[in-house]
Amino acid sequence: MNLNFKGTRLLVCNYEACLEFYQKMLGFELIYQDSNGEEADLKMGDTRLNLIKRQSMAAIIGSPKKLPSENDPDNVALIFTTQNLDQTYDALKKMNVTFITQPTYRPQWGIKTIYLRDPDGNLIGIYELADEIAI
Repeated sequence: MNLNFKGTRLLVCNYEACLEFYQKMLGFELIYQDSNGEEADLKMGDTRLNLIKRQSMAAIIGSPKKLPSENDPDNVALIFTTQNLDQTYDALKKMNVTFITQPTYRPQWGIKTIYLRDPDGNLIGIYELADEIAI
């Protein structure tokens, strides 16, 4: 298993205000925004930051369909990449890691993902790029 740290994903309720804050107040450069206006990638030097609406992330990991609030547990997710998601999934499974999702191909982003939690409940996502996936 070979993981690379991709960046931090912030799960936000007020996406538009957060996007403006990170761009205008902190000086992050917008490098990607999805067509639905629900997710954006920003950069500052070598630092990458991903913003995504909490409702969108809840749908991805299969959380109950409810309006997001400041009392929701997920505010941040650590994101990793791997060359072979199935191999990484199997290796983690052998170590008794509990997963939120099974390996899932997400054509809208061109990636295959899994989601899990660390022992303290923090959300972790691992993905493989589509050009590396044998579909």
